[in-house]
Amino acid sequence: PASSSPPPHPLWSVLRRRLSPSRNQLQLQLGNRLVLPSSRNQLRFRTNSAACLLPVRDLVSSKKSHLLCPVCRMSKRRRQGEEGQANCHDRSGNKHEKSLYLVLDDWHRGFTIRKLDADSPDVSNPPVVRLVSPARDLPMDFAALGGNIIATSNQYTATVVFDTETDALAMGNPLPDSLLDAANYFFTAGDVLFAFAYYFMRRPHSFQVLTATKDDMNTLCPSTDWSWKSMPAPFAKDEKIESYALHPDGHTMFVSSYINEINRGTFSFDTKTSEWRRHGEWMFPFVLEGFFDADLDAWVGLHPDGYICSCQVPSLSNSSSTLQQPNWKMAKEHRMWNPYHQLARGRGPTLTYMGNSRFFLVDCVAADGLEFQDAFGDSRGCVLNMTTFRLRYDSEGNLRIKDRDTTSCRVSKQLSTFSPVAFWM
Repeated sequence: PASSSPPPHPLWSVLRRRLSPSRNQLQLQLGNRLVLPSSRNQLRFRTNSAACLLPVRDLVSSKKSHLLCPVCRMSKRRRQGEEGQANCHDRSGNKHEKSLYLVLDDWHRGFTIRKLDADSPDVSNPPVVRLVSPARDLPMDFAALGGNIIATSNQYTATVVFDTETDALAMGNPLPDSLLDAANYFFTAGDVLFAFAYYFMRRPHSFQVLTATKDDMNTLCPSTDWSWKSMPAPFAKDEKIESYALHPDGHTMFVSSYINEINRGTFSFDTKTSEWRRHGEWMFPFVLEGFFDADLDAWVGLHPDGYICSCQVPSLSNSSSTLQQPNWKMAKEHRMWNPYHQLARGRGPTLTYMGNSRFFLVDCVAADGLEFQDAFGDSRGCVLNMTTFRLRYDSEGNLRIKDRDTTSCRVSKQLSTFSPVAFWM
């Protein structure tokens, strides 16, 4: 609460208090400072002239990892002759250079987000942000939308948005109840975020869509312009989503689901018409997300046996051409990871596409001499493997891995149910 005597610093001292989050709260940490949003998503700040009450979504972090009152921050910018919020262009007019952002569960209180150089990934530098987990023994989900990384928990409705272009934090719209107590799969198509909720055969899937509510997005608080909407889904309650990929047309999403060897199939969803269409009883050869590579004219993903595979994109103009599984190939000369040695037993390794047929693969294994159960905690018992590579077809049409480079380092890992994930933005 505000007191009668102004504090020497515009930061309110309560930011360092460590309180247990409620169902609608998340704790955030930047550097050594903690933020606890209230139930009304507000925090009290003291400006240079008076006390003010501001929404948590307006909190902005500076380059020194301090949380500043937006009023003070904006007044400082006006004194310096700056206008508005920084965008993805620098003063010379050059476009924002993309970087890798890697999310790890290497912190005993939650998760860290680290900014990496794709050519020489190094996790020894301090993270750009830390997120205190609202449920210590459960993973969080992370998804990308534009230049934002969205962090959610299936146990709490609060949503945290990290803007990579401005290093700002925001409180997003709360998760709908249908995404609680479920295994959630997030997938981005353009400026739309899709979420599939799997309830472990308790009830049918839930399909939610996060979209912008208006064309002129608020660049200072973009999360206030987003909203969740429920959509129909064709999946039965015992049908599990295995893989998904965005068609190169930019608005059609393909999803493969599985019950057993007899009951399985692949569907597409047109984001413009909101219509589902079944394409046959075939499955993608990869697990989780596949990425379209224009040079290969194919989707690329992770084969469950530890290899990289490519899959031909089916045509949408003729329904008969998609009734059979499209042709696919596997780069057999390199086994990129061992599925039996993974510390992330939930979703395993993760793949990120960086454009120009270049990919980033991250996986976790136990350090030498450690058993599976001994690799977790703060003992740095996990070996983090970060591999960059390119893909090409040789003269015989075989899929080949080129320019493969792996960086390995020991890190701490807290959860066997969380897979490190990277975003290129």
